[in-house]
Amino acid sequence: MAVPRSPDRWVFILLVVGLVGIGVALALFLPAKVLGAEEPPRPVTATVVESGSCGQGMDTVEWDADGQKKQAKLDGCGHTKGETVEIVNTGGEMVSSAASLPVGLPVGRRLTALLLCMAALAGGFYAFLFRYAPLRAPAVMPTPRRTEPAP
Repeated sequence: MAVPRSPDRWVFILLVVGLVGIGVALALFLPAKVLGAEEPPRPVTATVVESGSCGQGMDTVEWDADGQKKQAKLDGCGHTKGETVEIVNTGGEMVSSAASLPVGLPVGRRLTALLLCMAALAGGFYAFLFRYAPLRAPAVMPTPRRTEPAP
């Protein structure tokens, strides 16, 4: 006689799946700073001191950095002299326009990790069901009853 399976096992499986889902959701929606990512550079207001034509050069901008005036090439062109622009200094000889940087949370990698975890859980669960599914009796067509002719 077969021993019936305990329903506690399904509770354990659902608990593990639920905890993994909560952990992945927390990792997805926690701020990047908590997870150790670098803080994105802050935009600074700069003034265009030299305008370059779009076919031949780049604009030169000047901004105040910790009490010092700094100048650098802007990776853009076509601004008029004296115009103020928002820039981001990445530490090199060239600065970027703040409008050219992506805005918002970098969720692409986190979403990829979430989908990968969900696919792995689904595949593992399918393998579990395939391996440990109870054996079912094959479907058998019932044989028709023989009817005896009435005398």
